[in-house]
Amino acid sequence: MKKIFITLALAAAVFTSCKEKAETTTEEISTTLQEETSATPEVEQVKDTTAFASRALEQDFAELDGKSITLQQILDQQKGKAILIDVWAAWCPDCIKAVPTMKEIKAEFTNVAFVNLSLDKTEESWKEAIEKYGIEGLHYYSKEGKGMKGDFGKSLDLNWIPRYIVVDKEGKIALYNATEKNFDQIKDLLKKIQ
Repeated sequence: MKKIFITLALAAAVFTSCKEKAETTTEEISTTLQEETSATPEVEQVKDTTAFASRALEQDFAELDGKSITLQQILDQQKGKAILIDVWAAWCPDCIKAVPTMKEIKAEFTNVAFVNLSLDKTEESWKEAIEKYGIEGLHYYSKEGKGMKGDFGKSLDLNWIPRYIVVDKEGKIALYNATEKNFDQIKDLLKKIQ
């Protein structure tokens, strides 16, 4: 009988101490939640889609002759012109399918600068695709070599290519996120800003 009494006493002591610990933990959680909800809420930042992120502008590209150039320098060279940027790659079937339509747009909008930014895996495949498909315009190859998943792709929120970006004569982005499905929208915009 003594053994049963001692066992029950120990069980009661353990239960009581666990209950006190649980109450303390519950109190701590409640305090933490109250502090978090009473703190000043963070303001969600809205991305400015009228300007390139600085890390995009600093991205290094290669010209066809191998010289290095940044996106900022590319844009500066076209200052005062409307620009249609095509972010593409030779391994992308949709990019290649869009080439004939891009040629038509280029023929229609002769005052617009056409800038092709390649995310190909190698310079060789980039140059071969330009030649093979007769891609027109100014050509640059991303030296980063990480495609859409690299810093440049992330800075543009790339989730699909081809990706088209229209920049107006003042250097502001007029159309930030267009695909081959938006060719009519691109043409309408170019008519207004060229």
